[in-house]
Amino acid sequence: MYKLLIALVAVLLLFPARVEALPTVPPLAEFITEVMNGEGDELRGIYAPGVFAYSVVPQPAGDDVYVSTREDAVTQFALASRYDSIGLLAHNFLAGERFHLLKTGQVLYLIYGDGRTEPFVVSRLLRFQALAPDSVTGHFVDLESGQHLSTPQLFFMMYDKGNLVLQTCIWKDGDNAWGRFFIIAEPVPPLRAGMI
Repeated sequence: MYKLLIALVAVLLLFPARVEALPTVPPLAEFITEVMNGEGDELRGIYAPGVFAYSVVPQPAGDDVYVSTREDAVTQFALASRYDSIGLLAHNFLAGERFHLLKTGQVLYLIYGDGRTEPFVVSRLLRFQALAPDSVTGHFVDLESGQHLSTPQLFFMMYDKGNLVLQTCIWKDGDNAWGRFFIIAEPVPPLRAGMI
């Protein structure tokens, strides 16, 4: 047993595992300066301390399925805005890849063009299998409850008034659109926000 352990350590030293360094997340103040443009009502960035700092880009007018192909950006979901929610979309092989690192209780900051920040706290992480992964009108199965939902039912369940919703796809069995992953974050009340 002892010889086997020594041989295993020797192999690991000769062929170390490939470790990819995570991108460095700048301090919040530095990121705010990077994304500011002077437009107070324009959402410009989202910041998760120690996890990511992404620019926010709008969807082109009339294109509710557009998602940015930039590694450092998420897309503001115009349809969610029409229902008084803030939806941010990202591909799971680009910015959305880091969404899976978020946990309940994580604080997220939205940054506006004038440098104003708005804190949110992650309250729920929800996963759904897409029964027709390439369709925008298919049905979904809640991986926790087993409940079946149509696309409109899922939309109205996720994009609840006033919340921040991050959405990306789930990669499984070689299919990068196998399912959908939603991170729901609620606004931090003003008194509590000063304590964060």
